Amino acid sequence: MRRNKVLIIILVILLLFASTGCQGGQSDQGPESETKTIMDMAGREVEISTNIEKVYSTSAIGSVLLYTLAPEKLAGWTSELRDSEKIIIAPEYHDLPSLGRWKGSTPTGSIEELLKAGPDIIISVGDVSPEYAGDADEIQNLTGIPVVMVDGSLQKTAEAYRFLGDLIGESERAEELAAYSDKTLEEISTNLKSIGEEQKVKVYYAEGMEGLETEVSGTVNSEAFDLAGAKNVAVPDTPDIRRMQVSIEQILVWDPEVIIISTDGDTTHSVYNKIKSDKTWANITAVKNNEVYEIPNYPYDWINRPPSVMRLLGVKWLSALLYPEVIKTDMRADISEFYSLFFNYEISEKEIEDILETAERK
Repeated sequence: MRRNKVLIIILVILLLFASTGCQGGQSDQGPESETKTIMDMAGREVEISTNIEKVYSTSAIGSVLLYTLAPEKLAGWTSELRDSEKIIIAPEYHDLPSLGRWKGSTPTGSIEELLKAGPDIIISVGDVSPEYAGDADEIQNLTGIPVVMVDGSLQKTAEAYRFLGDLIGESERAEELAAYSDKTLEEISTNLKSIGEEQKVKVYYAEGMEGLETEVSGTVNSEAFDLAGAKNVAVPDTPDIRRMQVSIEQILVWDPEVIIISTDGDTTHSVYNKIKSDKTWANITAVKNNEVYEIPNYPYDWINRPPSVMRLLGVKWLSALLYPEVIKTDMRADISEFYSLFFNYEISEKEIEDILETAERK
């Protein structure tokens, strides 16, 4: 009997210590944060905290969007920053953890490291179709962190900024960027109304190490071409195709008037030099007329890879390149304004000239 009493006393003491420890932990953390249920841009209901301090994006698209809106709320990057990114990105954000990205519902990084970073929400920026919504649900189940889907289409950029700004308490800044987005796309659309379908410039979008990969018309990855008034020569055979491998024979059949090259960060201009000098490309109209250009990539590609908010500048550049008679703009002033507004970076004249070295007519 005495032994039982001793055990009971020990148990009570342990429970008291545990209770005191829990109370101490609660006082350190403050009261439980309030939550609210929101509807994301895919139409999903998601319960989130009313006070969002840290955000992680499943892709580089969302990281760029968030950085331009509220860099202090970035929980981490999807990959280590490249040297060109470190020039534009403020130094205090260079050492944020590299948390990987998600391919569908599969992480390329460590879930443990992601949880350690402590994001209040995860944003999935891009396609908001049911297929991708299913991936978002799976990520939420795997991490226990609310996943909010944001439409990543170029035409929805202003809406995305306003939605995300309201979500994380940055509405004023979001409106500033949204207003620029609306104005840019509206002006280009209005000016291009004078270009009929038969007048559109035929464009081949060259990707890959040999320039023999491309994005078909009508996808998020080629959307900038559509909005810039280009007639993308790559038309899909089936609706589920996005990126396709092509042959030089196929490009000869298409015979584009302009070739636009994705450098994918290659500073050696290898594809550009190959297309302009290799005899297998020589009979293509674009090559014969010296209408071959590289997409600016500083710190991110202006058209795709990733299809980020840089596309606002990319559409302005591409539409002016294709239709200089209707798109009247001072590209150098546009570049300066964009980098200042979106990245809080005052770009130099030399940087601008380097950007445009292989991206404009001489």
